[in-house]
Amino acid sequence: MNKAKKLDFTGHIIYCALDVHKKSWRVVNRDKDFELESYSQDPCTDNLYKHLNSRYPGAKYKVAYEAGFCGFDIQRSLSKYQDVDCIVVNAADVPTSDKEKKRKTDKIDARKISRELVKGELEGIYIPDPLMEHARSLVRQRTRLVRDQTRCKNRIWHLLMFSGLKLDADRPKQYWSKRFIESLRALPVTNDGLKQALEIAVDEYLGVRELLKKAIKYIRQLSVQDLFVTVQKLLQSIPGMGLINSMVVHTEIMDMTRFKTLDPLCSEVGLVPDTEDSGDTKKEKGITHRCNHYLRPAIVESSWTIIRKDPAMMMKYKKYCQRMPENKAIIKIAKHLLSRIRYVWLQQKEYVIGVV
Repeated sequence: MNKAKKLDFTGHIIYCALDVHKKSWRVVNRDKDFELESYSQDPCTDNLYKHLNSRYPGAKYKVAYEAGFCGFDIQRSLSKYQDVDCIVVNAADVPTSDKEKKRKTDKIDARKISRELVKGELEGIYIPDPLMEHARSLVRQRTRLVRDQTRCKNRIWHLLMFSGLKLDADRPKQYWSKRFIESLRALPVTNDGLKQALEIAVDEYLGVRELLKKAIKYIRQLSVQDLFVTVQKLLQSIPGMGLINSMVVHTEIMDMTRFKTLDPLCSEVGLVPDTEDSGDTKKEKGITHRCNHYLRPAIVESSWTIIRKDPAMMMKYKKYCQRMPENKAIIKIAKHLLSRIRYVWLQQKEYVIGVV
C-alpha cells in the first residue's frame, strides 16, 4: 500500500493579511490566484506561524498589517522566522473602493490588504531600531507635555475671565514665574468653590511643568549617549537647532541614508504642497496635511531662528518675501534648512554660517 504524500508548498508564496485588534486578529490567507481562507484568531504571532506552517508547509509567507496601536512588535516577532517576510503599511496607502468604505468590516479590511499584497502594490514603512524608537517615544512625550502645559494655562485664563477675576496690569502675563503663580493664589476670591477650582487649576499646571522639567532632563542625558552624541554635535552646530529640536529631528528621521534625495525627505516631513491635476485644471492646495506632526513644526520653528543668525539664509528669506507672503517664504527656508540638515548629517561636517 502506497504511503500518503506529505504536503509540500516549496516554491509557493502564501500571502497573509492581518487586521489587528487588541483581543483578536482577522486573518486572510491567499496565494497568487485566489483566496484560501479567512478566520479570526487570538493576537499571537506564534499561533499564526504554526497555523501557516501546518497548512502550507515549505512555503514562503508574506505578511502585512496596518500601522496602528500595536506598533512594530508583530513585525519584529514574525521576522525571527526565516521564511516570513512581514511589512507594516500606512493605512492611508491601502487602496479602498467606495463600497469598502461604506461597508467596512474586519474581513473586508484584511481582504483588501491581501489583494494589494498579491499585486505588489503595498510599500512597507520604515521599521526603526528599538532603541531609537524608545528614544523617540521620550521626545514625543515631552512635546505632548508642552501641549498639556499650554492647555493648563488657557484653562486658568478662561477661569479668570469667566469669573470676572482680574490681575494687576503691571504683573507679567506671559512668563509664569513663581511670583506670578503666587499672585494667582492671592487673588481676592470670596467664594469657596471658585477658590478651590482655581487652586486645582494652578496645581495641575505646576504638576505638568514638573513633568516637563523631568522630560527635558532625560532628553539631555539621552543626547550624550553613544547612539546620539555624534549626530547631535553636527545638528546643534546649525543656528536655530538647540537640544530639543535637534533631538526631535534625530529621533524622527532616525537614519538619513534611507532618503536617497531631498524630495522624499521633504515629503516625509510634509514640506510639499497638495496638488490636484486633472486635464487642463491644475491646482495647488497649499502645504500638505499629510506630514510628520512632530518633525515639521520643529523644522519651521528652527527656520525662524536661522534667518536671524545666518546672513545667507536671511538673504534668501528676504528675496522670497518680495514675491510671496512671509508664512510661505518661511516654508521655502524650511526646505533649505532641511537640505542643510541632510548635508551635515551625511557628510559628517559641521555647519558653516554664511554659505549661499
